[in-house]
Amino acid sequence: MKPALDIVFVTYADLKQGDPDDLDALEILRQRGYSCSFADWRDSSFPFQSTRLVVLRSTWDYHLHHSEFMAWLKSLASHSILKNSWELVQWNSDKRYLRDLSARGIACVPTYYIEEGADKLNAASFAQIFESLESQSPSHSKLTSKIVVVKPSIGLSTFGVKKFDLSTSAGEEAALAHINQLARDYCVMVQPFLAEVETYGERALAFIDGEFSHAIRKSAFQHLAVAGEAGEARVQASPEEIAFGYKTLATLSEKPLYARVDIIPDANGSISLLELELIEPSLFLKLGENASAKMADAVEACLN
Repeated sequence: MKPALDIVFVTYADLKQGDPDDLDALEILRQRGYSCSFADWRDSSFPFQSTRLVVLRSTWDYHLHHSEFMAWLKSLASHSILKNSWELVQWNSDKRYLRDLSARGIACVPTYYIEEGADKLNAASFAQIFESLESQSPSHSKLTSKIVVVKPSIGLSTFGVKKFDLSTSAGEEAALAHINQLARDYCVMVQPFLAEVETYGERALAFIDGEFSHAIRKSAFQHLAVAGEAGEARVQASPEEIAFGYKTLATLSEKPLYARVDIIPDANGSISLLELELIEPSLFLKLGENASAKMADAVEACLN
């Protein structure tokens, strides 16, 4: 059996060497004397049980094996330090957490939920969906477009994510087919498409050990890729955006080792949360000033 390690950054089978964006942080830790490695979370031969600290990083297939992943994490948390924690990951692995955050006072992108196994929707159902989305909009403002985004509540990147224009019969039919197919296996989320995603751009705010580090502009409907290969660019976050990120993290039961707060402004400039990423987000460490060193510091602190 391989010798026990101090720190493991967890990845998946298609990225066995881990996300290159994490390499600098791991090398800093090695230079400090820690034994470190990447490992595929589904590699049963790897000695996770004798590893001191397990850091979830690029587990980009967990949504395809969700039950297995959660069972593995629960077992892992019984004998190793897990970051982020089992409790945070369990909650964050299903995007219905947005309902919790909304109830805690965080402005979230309006979302209509169709529970798994629900009766099939028909065209008349869209009236109820739009009424619900408008009721969640700031000042209950009327939606200016009938373009919606449909996605499963368990998933990452563009898995199951599609955009539909419901102003046309073809768009309605395609949306219904996609929703009803997804609903066989998942809770389905319907959200208004925000044009600002393609103009201002989605902002990904990276937090390390509870502190804001840097911000990235993501491209719309960004495909799954290692950090830096999907059109991202560093941007300067506004004080209001950073404050929104801190407010979001303040609602959590504990401080995460890392977090990515993905936000978007609406047409009036009001900030809304798209996603709070606590499991496997690209942190774009190479694009942030001293971000790899900050990550290494935060990881090391977990062992002390």
